[in-house]
Amino acid sequence: MPRNDMWATPPGGSRSPRRIAKTLLTSFIVGVLSIGMAWAGVGLVPISADKKAADEKNGVAAFVGEESQEGGTTDASASYTPADLQPGQILAGAAKVSLYPRPDDYKEQFPDARWEQDQSKCEITSPGGVQEGATHVADFRVRWPENPNCLYMGGYGIGPMFSIASWDQEYGLWARSVAMQDANGDALVLTLIDAVYWEAYYNSLCPGDPCGFLDLANQLAKETGLSPESFVFFSTHSHTAMDFIGGWGAVPKWYMQQATDSLKASVKSALGSMEPAVLEAGETILRARNGERRDFYRSAEDDGLSWFRLIDADDQPTEEVCPGNSNTVEAGEVGNASPAPPPPCEPASPGRAIATVGAYAAHPVTIDAGGEPDGQADGDFPAVFAKRVEENFGGVGMFLQTGLGNMSPRGNKIEMGNGLAAAIPAMGSGSQITDTDVTVGRRTWDHPVTNIPLGSLGVAGFFDRTFNETPAAVNVGKSSYPNQKCTSASPVSVETTVSAAKIGNLWITGGPGELFAGLTNTIEERNPNGVTLALGLANDGLGYIIQSYETDYAGRQGTGFVGGPLAEYEDAYSIDHCFGDATLEYTIGLLENLE
Repeated sequence: MPRNDMWATPPGGSRSPRRIAKTLLTSFIVGVLSIGMAWAGVGLVPISADKKAADEKNGVAAFVGEESQEGGTTDASASYTPADLQPGQILAGAAKVSLYPRPDDYKEQFPDARWEQDQSKCEITSPGGVQEGATHVADFRVRWPENPNCLYMGGYGIGPMFSIASWDQEYGLWARSVAMQDANGDALVLTLIDAVYWEAYYNSLCPGDPCGFLDLANQLAKETGLSPESFVFFSTHSHTAMDFIGGWGAVPKWYMQQATDSLKASVKSALGSMEPAVLEAGETILRARNGERRDFYRSAEDDGLSWFRLIDADDQPTEEVCPGNSNTVEAGEVGNASPAPPPPCEPASPGRAIATVGAYAAHPVTIDAGGEPDGQADGDFPAVFAKRVEENFGGVGMFLQTGLGNMSPRGNKIEMGNGLAAAIPAMGSGSQITDTDVTVGRRTWDHPVTNIPLGSLGVAGFFDRTFNETPAAVNVGKSSYPNQKCTSASPVSVETTVSAAKIGNLWITGGPGELFAGLTNTIEERNPNGVTLALGLANDGLGYIIQSYETDYAGRQGTGFVGGPLAEYEDAYSIDHCFGDATLEYTIGLLENLE
């Protein structure tokens, strides 16, 4: 059965003419590249934290650091330093910036900037789309005959099949950041963009300075004095959000710049708004909201909802306090004198969250369940979750993915978002993290690419991610017996990373793609007395990351594009059978080396 996921038919979706065209196009591209190529040829504007950053277009605020109708608040009116922290406290700040397209704001840099919202002029399945796109064939920034003024969705079909004509007004799409810093000045900044992917490095899509996630980390390190490892970037993997890798048509130059500016602005505003906070965390089993989805075998699920919350140290939740009613009569008074009325009770205070961050495993493909995308840009259930926790607790909400690679959601966008948010308990109900020392780390390696069709698409630039025509090999695994390790080698490789951070017994790890649940479960079990957010889509977007015992060779060499009954679909987008083993072992090693 086709998947409810990228390059596949959503549940209940029919094989319409558009989808037949999509399948033929996919088969043609893969066939040509697999047979014919094989391995051959292998300014951020400063934004103050208490000032609105942009227009109120279509009712969607583009803001940094100010409370709005969309939720979220960061107040940088007071400046705090690590020296202001009391024992058990941590500096914390959060911010979000709207991704609503603003071409007029970029006309000085891109005079022709505009957002084409007529889908007939964008999508190559229509005659107008083909004609409009024909003028763009010579622009090798994107390898498709597409319209350079259109925004395309990422994750359905392949090539410029689904364009964005409108915007979700209720929940919006955002770049969000949550920053934490300890008394020693060590920091961790988590930044999330509503997108199917954003890569670590780009070949052609960045319109100015390098704009990959790791490029941005290096730039922000120079601008802030923090280490590059302190900055960890993520994608929500919402399939009805924008395509920032070129596999489905990409976005205009001006919009790529706007998104880049938004990522950096959210980071700087979060850092600029930091104040003393209390950190609490928790986790719960939530089997009702996801389920495993492999066709050829039954896979391990990750059904744990992990979360942490940063609470304003000066506005923590309190219970109602009522002074005792005294009946004592002063000496010399008449025996039946009435006692003085008691002072009024101090009402309970819910407290104020600076940020609430949740992590769970489920693909965000619920908005269009039962049909094709309708042209509206949408953050899917991660956006619903974020808004609900912002309404419930204040501050900025953020939803991150754990082992989503083999996990499907149960419920539509609203059911998923509200259901996950409802599982986050009341303020002050989590376990307080009193050891607030922050340690961060990153491990980089070159991984072989043995998936010939996918590697060919990457080398050819149909996915705008740097692939290196340099050989690489890995030999990884838990076993001390050499013949039990996973071994792989290839003349083509990709440089990638894993990240890890510890704040007391709160652990946060990041792998460079769609991690499978067995992998994230193994990381989580390393911290039995704490809370672990074993996250995917961190600092990169390299497809499915599957351990060797779960993957299928035939699926990686083209048959996965067809899917069942020939091969597992996910394997078509897994670069190598040892990628999951390397990601797991390097993450565990990184955790062991963090003090």
